[in-house]
Amino acid sequence: MKSVIIAENFADVTNLLYFCDGFNICDTKMSRISFEIGKMEPGTIFFPSDLVSLGSKTANIRKALEREAKAGTILRLAQGVYLMPKIDSKYGIGVIYPSYEEVAKRLAERDKITIVPTGAYAQNLLGFSTQVPMNLVYMTDGRSKTISLLNGYTIQFVHTPQKNMAFKNRIIMMLVFALKDIGKENITEEHVEHIRDVLANIPFESIKDDLALMPAWIKDLITVQYEQQVF
Repeated sequence: MKSVIIAENFADVTNLLYFCDGFNICDTKMSRISFEIGKMEPGTIFFPSDLVSLGSKTANIRKALEREAKAGTILRLAQGVYLMPKIDSKYGIGVIYPSYEEVAKRLAERDKITIVPTGAYAQNLLGFSTQVPMNLVYMTDGRSKTISLLNGYTIQFVHTPQKNMAFKNRIIMMLVFALKDIGKENITEEHVEHIRDVLANIPFESIKDDLALMPAWIKDLITVQYEQQVF
C-alpha cells in the first residue's frame, strides 16, 4: 500500500503521523523527510543534500528516498539525483522528463561550479549535428566527474583551466569548443555557412575580448566571417 501522510497542522511538520503500510506508524524523522519531499513542485530535480537541513541522519534520508522511489512518488535519474515527476494530463504522454541540460545545470548549481557544453554535445546544441551523443561532456572550473544516468546516457564534467572559461560570450565559447572538436582539417563549407548562422545575431564588438582566447585558426575563421559582411 502506498505511504500516507496525515498532519494535524501542515505548517508544523512535527505534528504528523506517517502510516507506511496503512496501519503501522513509521519513524517520525523519516516521515518529516517524506513530508518535505511531498511539498516539492512537479518537475523539481533534487538531491539528498537538499534535505539535510531537516536535521536527519544521512541514512534516514537515503531510506526515505528509497521508500518514496519504490512507491513511485519520486523517480531516480541517477545515483543521488531524483525527480519529483511532472505528469502530462492533457496529451497522456505520462512523465515529462527534464532535459539533459536541466539535469547538468542542477548538478552545477549544487556544486557551485560553472559548466559549458563541449565536444559533440556543443556541436549538437549549436546545430552542427542533429545527433545527441550518449556522453554529454561539459568543461568546468570544478573537479572532473561522470554521472551515469539510468537511461544509459552519461553527463561528464571535465576540469579545464580557468582561462579556458574566461569568455564573455557563452555562445562564442561553445562555438570555439565545438570547432576544436571538429578540427581545422575537417571544416567544410557547410560548417562555415553554419558558423555564419551562429554569428548572425552576435555583434563583432561584443566578442573582441574573446578573440584573444581563441586558437589562431578559429580566430581567423570567425574574423573572416565578420570581415566579409555576410550577415
